[in-house]
Amino acid sequence: MNTIPLILMAGVGLFVFYALHASERYRADAIRSLATRSGMHYLGKALPRSLTLEGTPFHNFSKVWNVIDGEPRGTRIMAFDCQVGVGKRSWRRSVIAVEGDGNVFSNVPLHPDMTIDRSGRWKILYYRPKTHFTLRIAGLTPVEELEANLNAAVTGSAKTQSTN
Repeated sequence: MNTIPLILMAGVGLFVFYALHASERYRADAIRSLATRSGMHYLGKALPRSLTLEGTPFHNFSKVWNVIDGEPRGTRIMAFDCQVGVGKRSWRRSVIAVEGDGNVFSNVPLHPDMTIDRSGRWKILYYRPKTHFTLRIAGLTPVEELEANLNAAVTGSAKTQSTN
């Protein structure tokens, strides 16, 4: 009789592991499709060296994945998921980085929890880390919202270029 709870717990553990793995694969496939639709390149876990994150919370990231990079409408844009820190104190975010001056995020509808940092030639858009619980799954921006923000950033940077 003692083996049934053990088998049940092992089954639940395997299901949770499978569900997490499947959701990560689904997100990676969705971001790969987003990159294709946007005329960008999916780089996976390779963050280009040209992106500087000095002075941002992401300067000491511990992991990066789902990196996309491209120059739609002539503006260099990257987006990626990352983890900062390790263990219980770590947190995850989706980040959009746009190379250029001016108000490149002027068309992005900023949520009160979003912030824009600057690092070298790059402007970095992300949701601020929360100190309390949030329903946003693992801190990552949903792919649909990420796509809308990327499109708005491209439009905003094109406007900035045309006025210069």
